[in-house]
Amino acid sequence: MRTLVFCLTLLTSFAVAQITVTTEKQWGETVTGLMRKGDIPGLSIAVIRDGKILWEGEFGQKNAISNGVTDGPVLRDTLFSAASLSKPVFAYIVLRLVDRSVIDLDRPLYTYGFSYDRIDKDPRSKLITARMVLDHTTGLPNWGGTPLEFLFTPGEKFNYSGEGYVYLQRVVEHVSGKSLEELAQQEVFVPLKMEHSTFRWRPILANQLVTGKLETDESITWDFPYENSASSLLTTAHDYAKFMVALMNGAGLKQTTLQEMWSPQVAVPEKGPGISFGLGWGLEQIGASKYVYHGGNNVAFKGAVIACPEKRQGLVYLTNSEDGFTIESALVKAIEGGDHPGFFLETESYTSPRVVARNELIRFFTQEHLKEALRHYRELRAEQPKVIDEDLTRILGRYLGNHGRLEAAIAVSKENVHNFPKSARAVDSLIWAYVLSGNVSLAIQTDKFARDVDPSHKDRWDSIEGWLNEYAARLDKPFAVPETTLKNYAGVYDAGQLSVKDGYLMFRQSFQKVARRLIPASADTFYVEGDLSTKLQFRTKSNGVSVDLIVSKIPCS
Repeated sequence: MRTLVFCLTLLTSFAVAQITVTTEKQWGETVTGLMRKGDIPGLSIAVIRDGKILWEGEFGQKNAISNGVTDGPVLRDTLFSAASLSKPVFAYIVLRLVDRSVIDLDRPLYTYGFSYDRIDKDPRSKLITARMVLDHTTGLPNWGGTPLEFLFTPGEKFNYSGEGYVYLQRVVEHVSGKSLEELAQQEVFVPLKMEHSTFRWRPILANQLVTGKLETDESITWDFPYENSASSLLTTAHDYAKFMVALMNGAGLKQTTLQEMWSPQVAVPEKGPGISFGLGWGLEQIGASKYVYHGGNNVAFKGAVIACPEKRQGLVYLTNSEDGFTIESALVKAIEGGDHPGFFLETESYTSPRVVARNELIRFFTQEHLKEALRHYRELRAEQPKVIDEDLTRILGRYLGNHGRLEAAIAVSKENVHNFPKSARAVDSLIWAYVLSGNVSLAIQTDKFARDVDPSHKDRWDSIEGWLNEYAARLDKPFAVPETTLKNYAGVYDAGQLSVKDGYLMFRQSFQKVARRLIPASADTFYVEGDLSTKLQFRTKSNGVSVDLIVSKIPCS
């Protein structure tokens, strides 16, 4: 009988293992399928079950450049900009300080002796507490200038605010005498063994970071130099899942504090019934189950975490694409099950009319003759004028230009100017298309037209015209730079490699195979031959040794 029990146990274990493997395989297929549909280069994900990391995966490339060159696959230690996923981590730090009576949730922040000149001229600033910051009821905007303008009296209602988090960060740093990064290491990263997480970008991290892909198929890096409690966290899905597991298992906080963090503090009726905000977390009540959620959006770096604490399950995913949210609802439904319309109310699915139209137009202009593609564009626009609007057309033109389809980029940009003749952005994009094609005279001519469309931005149009005129003049008569100086500039930089050939500097941009000649505009400033849009400037020490290379782009979008 003991043998039979042993055999049954083995069979049961084998069956469970098979189910787990099948599920994980299905999850991987789901992720890769959604990445294709959402045009997402790289993604990292971790799934939590029973308070443990059950499954994780790294998919795609750290950086998929428009010419097809990549700089390696996403790995377990590849860093993503987590954007607003910074906020729950900072909230946890604050609540740990609350547990030690360093900070009081309901004490006005101004009483801690920190003077914040961006708000302290408004008497309403004296009402703000840590609780109001963490549940987004400060009345401050998400982001603003100096001084910050209050939208309403603190405590009245919900309004998502990164500025509130920055204010609380300054107070916490003042009270503790430590920087945000020092506090994060002490309170979170070290105790939870989050070895690949930081609030502080440093050049040494550059090779570990993903590069983001914009909707226009341009790349963007995230090298924000300041620690920001609302948005500067760099992390991995694995590390963030460790953080979630710790919370689910009650690590680091008193039980009452943990309960308060995930308890409704303020209703968010505009998101729908059952949606509220706790301390650092969005909350959704679905029947008897409570879900916690937070998204992160730093332009081309998007990700999210969703969890059900009582079931001790959830998932974290991070992407390097401006389209990263288009797969969010489908991804969560496939892995977690169920719909969460309140959480994903503002996210655009890859099945939305706008995304479908954009992808269809890209297919037209990359696979068909230009005349036929323009005919399709006009037909689709006549059918869906609110979908194929000025912004979508501008994005289409940029995409085509970035893929070397310059004739199509110019044609699409002309269509936009024709349809929206009073739009400075449409004219600006046409200038960009001419710049990309190397047509200086038409770029200048269009720049002059832009002055009539939007005379309020005279400085911008002057800057573009000055750039183009100087490029043309130096192409005819380059500035004389001694060869010893040119050799001093030669070397390897983040932007690319520089060498000297036939009395000229040659610039091979990172991820590019072809080196281009540089045209000297002055002793330290150079244009790239055949590229109207790029200017290089060398910063040197007093002894003449090159220390840095600054890459500037012409100021047209």
